[in-house]
Amino acid sequence: VKRTSSGAVLLNTTVAPLFYCDQFLQLSSSLSSQYVYGLGEHRSSFLHDVHWNTLTMWARDVPPTELTNLYGAHPFYLAMEEGGTGTAHGFFLLNSNAMDVALQPGPAITWRTIGGILDFYVFLGPDPASVIGQYLEVVGYPSMPVYWALGYHLCRWGYGGSNGTWDVVKNMRNYGIPQV
Repeated sequence: VKRTSSGAVLLNTTVAPLFYCDQFLQLSSSLSSQYVYGLGEHRSSFLHDVHWNTLTMWARDVPPTELTNLYGAHPFYLAMEEGGTGTAHGFFLLNSNAMDVALQPGPAITWRTIGGILDFYVFLGPDPASVIGQYLEVVGYPSMPVYWALGYHLCRWGYGGSNGTWDVVKNMRNYGIPQV
């Protein structure tokens, strides 16, 4: 897939062979730039390092340590294209199986999953807001949470026991932050 206005190659799967086996699928593509965002929920920077960085997509509830996969497994990336024009595109692999996404310094990307099918979408943008809008047209728009769920959220990690929890409760009350 090539953008006609700039000549940027958005999807080029000739960089590596396609593997389609029982319980293993792999698809690789070059990337138009090193400016890649998205790819699940991880405790890391929004801009991903494309120098041999592997991101696991499997939702799990663990303490948020650096570079660990967390609750959200969204096999979608948004890439800002070279040239400083603000042009962007997106890629979404519709697959609910556990997967790894490997970023390479080509820059390139490799999708590895343990099953399902290769059902993917390319979003042409041309700007980041348009890419996100096109992605939402495929996966659906988020719904407004119920009224009582709106407000300040406290994580359940890091209190160190009941005394730490009570300290947080006391501080919330001292600062007038409502609690249910």
